[in-house]
Amino acid sequence: MFAAKTLAMFIVATAVPLAAASPTNDTAIQGIDFWGQFCDDTGCSRNCGRSVRISNPGCLNEPGRRSIRFHGANVGKGDYALVVSPSGSCPCQSSCSSVPHGTRCWSISNYRNARSFRFISGHCNRNNC
Repeated sequence: MFAAKTLAMFIVATAVPLAAASPTNDTAIQGIDFWGQFCDDTGCSRNCGRSVRISNPGCLNEPGRRSIRFHGANVGKGDYALVVSPSGSCPCQSSCSSVPHGTRCWSISNYRNARSFRFISGHCNRNNC
């Protein structure tokens, strides 16, 4: 009985510091990756949305957005592209551009008719819409 209680207390005592060391908020997580926020103006300052991880290839329904504000420790590092779709839910690629290296604000106003976007690792494929 004593050994079981001692073992249980040891497991709890070692688990607590591990949980405390894990990042639990967006600020801690954002410092280790490359992030972007879609904004309503070309200067990356008006009505910017939630931060999204550039390495996440998920679909972003962001119609009417005119810029992307980049932040994080690895801004501009890596080879990523922005895939543009003319309708929601990223059904196809109507256009694609490499994410510029080393920039904090990227105007995407030339995609003003786009309905959805997604980031991919690597280079653009052929348009298929």
